[in-house]
Amino acid sequence: MTDNQLKPTDEKSNEKSLSPISNEEVISESLTIEETEQQLVDDVDVAVADEKEEKITDQAAETITTEIPRTTEAESYYQNKMADRDETQRLIEISERELADLKLRKALMESDFENLLKEYQRLIIPQVDISVIAKKTLLEYFSYELLQPLHSVGLQQTNSYDIWQSKHFLIKYSLDNNENLMLSFKMNPIDPRFTTDFMHLMTVKPEAMVVTVEDDQVLELIRLWYVERVFSLNQLSLINFDLNQLLAHVRELGFTVEPSLLDNAQPLQVPLESTFSLDGAVLDDIFITTMENPDYDFEQQTEGRYRVLLDQGQTITISDGQAHQTNLFIDSNNRRRSLLDFFTTYPFLVPLMVRQN
Repeated sequence: MTDNQLKPTDEKSNEKSLSPISNEEVISESLTIEETEQQLVDDVDVAVADEKEEKITDQAAETITTEIPRTTEAESYYQNKMADRDETQRLIEISERELADLKLRKALMESDFENLLKEYQRLIIPQVDISVIAKKTLLEYFSYELLQPLHSVGLQQTNSYDIWQSKHFLIKYSLDNNENLMLSFKMNPIDPRFTTDFMHLMTVKPEAMVVTVEDDQVLELIRLWYVERVFSLNQLSLINFDLNQLLAHVRELGFTVEPSLLDNAQPLQVPLESTFSLDGAVLDDIFITTMENPDYDFEQQTEGRYRVLLDQGQTITISDGQAHQTNLFIDSNNRRRSLLDFFTTYPFLVPLMVRQN
């Protein structure tokens, strides 16, 4: 047999070269395979779970993306709807107020003085919230009814809603702090170089149904006539006549006229207190005038007390007062006349009450 020929293998030697595999090794290898397979399964589960979670997140994102605009659009729609509703309600309320105001003004136009008085008491005195136009309308109609006697001397409106004009003066009406109606009068001066202001002479109180006269303004009228020479004697006579017509008219309307120096409806029996001291020169002038007129007389009753007798049994008593003042008492002997009328009739007595400072 040649070298190249294969020799038969020795089976025993071959068995010796292959080491046998133990049971522990087989078991260990089996466990490793199972663990590997389990790990693969777990990895697959995790991947699947991640994929599902990602899909859910994507779906949620899609839901938010698609649902938010729908919610915003609905809210905007309802907000606009409510805004339109509120605006409509506002326009309705405005229209209702305007309609009520028009009805009120129409009712005022159709009212006589009695109804105007009720509306004044209902709306003006408690300061009810009405339109400016309605308030002006009520005051205009109310004042017009009060001034009716001046129709005979050309009562008419001026360019100012709160001023009336008659032949002899302007009349301005306004409200005081208690919602009473104040009447102020303005006469033209006899000398155009002078200027005059409105003088508050009367206050009409519709709640109390009383009319008052500002006596201090009556005395100021006398001063402006006698001392300042702003008005003439004729002007004072005219205003005295016109204002007393107004006082008589408001009595007919149901008002009570409180006693005043302007009112000629009652006899003049009034005590007065002059802010001027009893001046000897003034007494001398009065004495001279009474001596020159047979209808007058001058008496000294006591020290510092004098009495002047006038025509028709009228008298004025003069006496020293306290603090350099003079006390007067005028008695018209039951003859109805105002102080304005009295002093314009007997101008020589005016310095007892008003004179140049």
